[in-house]
Amino acid sequence: MLLKVQLSYDRTEAEARAGAYDQWRNNIFQNILLTEIRTPEQFDAAGNVVKPAEIDRGVRVSADPLQHIKWLQQDMELGFSELLLHNVNRKQEQFIEVFGQQVIPALQN
Repeated sequence: MLLKVQLSYDRTEAEARAGAYDQWRNNIFQNILLTEIRTPEQFDAAGNVVKPAEIDRGVRVSADPLQHIKWLQQDMELGFSELLLHNVNRKQEQFIEVFGQQVIPALQN
């Protein structure tokens, strides 16, 4: 089984949340709403009613690599054999560095 994981990692919790909110707030709605939205302007309007704390409904937000390891280990314990990690904010270089050095090696042990 494969699992796509939406997450937001940054150097601080506030930056991780702000990055997720900026890039992903339009993607946390239930399918019934998403099937009715037709234009980019409608997506923007829907995203404007989302509060930053609501991002947690669809994105794992943390500045702590150990927290991300814990979440991902729980996924593996559920039987997922492959995890596809999607850092939803724009800080991709630091995500690749930190997850490559700390998170992925911890999951392989």
